[in-house]
Amino acid sequence: MSTTNSTVCRFFLRGDCKYGARCRNQHPGGTSETQNIAQNNVKDNGASRRGRISKKSVPQTNPNQRVLPIVEAQSGPCRREEEREREEEQLRREEEARQHQEEARRRREEEERQQEEQQRRQEEEQRLADQQRRVTDAQVTIQRVVLAGSIVTFSSGLAIENTITGFESCRIRIKNLPYDTRQQEIAALFTQHGHDVSQFHIVSVKEMLGRNGKQEADIVASADVAQSLAIGLEGLEFRNERLEFEVGVFNAPGAMGALTPRNENTLTISCRAPSVRYIVEYPDIPFCRTKVAELNGCMCAGRRVKVEMNQRPPGHVLPNFRPNTIKISNLPDAVPDATVTAFAQSHLIRRLKPISFDTLLATRSLHKHINRMEGVEIESFDVTSRGDNEAGLLSIRVRFDTWDNAKKVHDALLDRRFDYICNSVFWLRIAPQALYTITIPSGQYRAQENLWKELQGNIKDRKACDLIIRESNDGNRRIHVSGTVKAALGALKVRVESLAAGEKIDGWHDHLTYPQAHLVQKITEAGAFLRSDYWKRTLKLYGEPKAVEKAKAVVMEELRRLASLEVTVKLQRPSVGYFARIGLAAMREVFGEDNVTLDIRSAEIMVRGGEEVRLHLDNHITESLKPINVNVAPGSHTCPVCYDDVSTPFQLVCGHVYCTGCIRHFLTSAAKTGKFPLVCIGNESTCGTPISIPVIQKFLPQPAFNHLLETVFTTHVDRRPQEFRYCKTPDCMQIYRRSEAVSVLRCPSCFSEICSSCGEDSHERMSCEYARIHNNPAEQERMSQAWLLQRRDIKQCPTCSRLLEKAEGCNHMTCPFVFNPPICLKLNSLSRCGAHICWRCMGVFDAANIYDHMSTVHGSIDADGPQAPMVVPGQYDQDRFEQDRIALYHAEAMERRRREEASRVAQEQRDQIRRDQERIAAEHAEAIERRKREEEQERQREERAAQWRRQQAEWQ
Repeated sequence: MSTTNSTVCRFFLRGDCKYGARCRNQHPGGTSETQNIAQNNVKDNGASRRGRISKKSVPQTNPNQRVLPIVEAQSGPCRREEEREREEEQLRREEEARQHQEEARRRREEEERQQEEQQRRQEEEQRLADQQRRVTDAQVTIQRVVLAGSIVTFSSGLAIENTITGFESCRIRIKNLPYDTRQQEIAALFTQHGHDVSQFHIVSVKEMLGRNGKQEADIVASADVAQSLAIGLEGLEFRNERLEFEVGVFNAPGAMGALTPRNENTLTISCRAPSVRYIVEYPDIPFCRTKVAELNGCMCAGRRVKVEMNQRPPGHVLPNFRPNTIKISNLPDAVPDATVTAFAQSHLIRRLKPISFDTLLATRSLHKHINRMEGVEIESFDVTSRGDNEAGLLSIRVRFDTWDNAKKVHDALLDRRFDYICNSVFWLRIAPQALYTITIPSGQYRAQENLWKELQGNIKDRKACDLIIRESNDGNRRIHVSGTVKAALGALKVRVESLAAGEKIDGWHDHLTYPQAHLVQKITEAGAFLRSDYWKRTLKLYGEPKAVEKAKAVVMEELRRLASLEVTVKLQRPSVGYFARIGLAAMREVFGEDNVTLDIRSAEIMVRGGEEVRLHLDNHITESLKPINVNVAPGSHTCPVCYDDVSTPFQLVCGHVYCTGCIRHFLTSAAKTGKFPLVCIGNESTCGTPISIPVIQKFLPQPAFNHLLETVFTTHVDRRPQEFRYCKTPDCMQIYRRSEAVSVLRCPSCFSEICSSCGEDSHERMSCEYARIHNNPAEQERMSQAWLLQRRDIKQCPTCSRLLEKAEGCNHMTCPFVFNPPICLKLNSLSRCGAHICWRCMGVFDAANIYDHMSTVHGSIDADGPQAPMVVPGQYDQDRFEQDRIALYHAEAMERRRREEASRVAQEQRDQIRRDQERIAAEHAEAIERRKREEEQERQREERAAQWRRQQAEWQ
């Protein structure tokens, strides 16, 4: 129940109410009725917001209180006006509150919309970035050394883009690189000369010993590219350093290193060029000694001279000999006296008898002398210096076909005097025999000791090839392989490399980088030795086959034990939400519920398994640290492998989405299926988009990935027998590229020489077909028999199977007697046959009845009429046709001459190419030597000038 407030406004009574008609109290006594209207201030909470307030009676006042007369008619309108205004004010306030709420709602919705828009924009940007990354990954290529020396370039799907076989490869060694040189800078040296990155491969960059932190890089390229680059880049200035280049044979990683230069069949012959000696006199012997120390080794007239004290020859009496003299040697024979006077700073000089001869005539005489040696074949004869160098030497480099011939000429010229060089001797230098070495640990040798000794014992001819094992100071063993016969040396080298390589184990764990003592003990007790390579992440076992099998079982058991151990990884806080939403489910789907556990409170994830589990965990951690993760909604796509809704999606560059477990199984089983390249099988296997290499590496650990690369290349080679073939030497894994034209290829591992067309041993002067027949006696016999039986005048005796030739006469043929006792013994038959044969039907008759047969059956004894069919005989002794086979050789003489002519022309072309290459190499070496001489001469000139200035200052 509400009450009416009838209190009279005291401010109105004083005449200073500032509210006027809006005042809540009554204003009686006004000039008009409207001035006396009062409002009731009592609120009615139960009334409606738009209802009207009911009229209330005015309460009775106190009798003692002064009451002013109030007219009821005047207070009614005032309260209604007051109520109306209060309602309007209430409505206005409610409207303002509503508008404020609406404005707050709109602002909140706008903020949410902007946040959603920003989220969509960020997701779209991340989606585009992910797609761009997939596109970039699809263009990634890698290079690997596969099959003991082949440089292979792989693109997306592990498709093979380029192959440099071991037969085609060549090694370039770049020396004097700064210590901080990066591989990108080394590659730029090649790409700037127009060579694609697939044409070369940087094998290693390592520090050079004794070069103050300088590095050297080993690069593998094709022989043509290597030769052109080495010549073009020689002496190149790189970051204020002059680079040095060496070109040699590429040695596959883990193979034996060569200790001899590539031109091991080269003999260097040198002698003193035409020169003269001078005797110079000084005041006393101490001054002479001072001049010897001062002038010895200095340059004079373009030569580096030798200065020594002039000694009296023992056993000779020289009345004019003066001990206060020096002798200057190695001066040019045409040097003026004034030059010697200025050089020695003395006018007391005396010229001795010069050593003078014609260098051109001397080189020709030497060439003729070597050519007259029996069995010696010269491949090249190059005059590298005619005495115009500072050493004053006439030098010739002679290359022979074999090292034995080079040694033969070396022994023939050693310590002999020749008149065409003024009765002097030649100085000879020959490269040692081919020597290859490899070092193995002592533990490996102990495990393989019996195998090494067996390999040494199987060597029959130690001159052809030999195996020497030496123990170094640290206990390791150095294996040396040497020999003179390339085929035997190469075969032994390949067997040594195969034995030293050991057996690789499929598996890896970081704990095996340094195996524990109990595991090493078990392997040692099995008779084997274990080596682990952390950088290549490989395990290898060494020992006898049975010991390796036992040790392999021990290692595999250890790998399974390590895989079952739980590994805890601490996650960053931003990664926890990702694993709770996506990562945990994805890994559990692949590896099982029990092998992956996430602790949200401690931000730790626990996994069990080998390297593959760790690889997937690292990939998910990397993905979780992205600012935005854009994922395909599960169930929105169908997996191309299992044809079910995708649960944990993985998207490829083509847009197809796979289950993570399905794509992992698809890639890990690729090595077994042998279907390459690896492509997307979406759209019912019609997509065909190659799977990028980074995607494959996400699912395969490094050992499995390397094994897959080898499988891909092996499959590639096996599917192209017309393009690639393996080296014919057992255990040699090198491959070569076939060609239609006949050319000789040399294996860099076993040194065997192979024909590029047929794949057999080289046959430079024969065609492939003729070489095949020449090396196959059975095929020779078959062809001889077929050729002879094609002739109508030659048939086989039906009694003794000898060949008979009918030159003239009637059809009565008598098999001749055999008067060759050796042939009779080999035939193991009678020494005479004497059968009477009808030439037309090849029947055997008595001498008295054969003419009746010919007249009765054939109507004549002449050769007219059809001949008896030729019967191809069975196997017979080859020696019976020793004389008859001569006919085959006559028939092939013309073809042989044609082939020999073609081979001669081809050989001349090869010789010309080889001479051009050697000439280019000689010019290259000469340019380097000339540049060094010029630098040395400039340095000597500056030293002499400085010395001369010092002497002038002293004289003054």
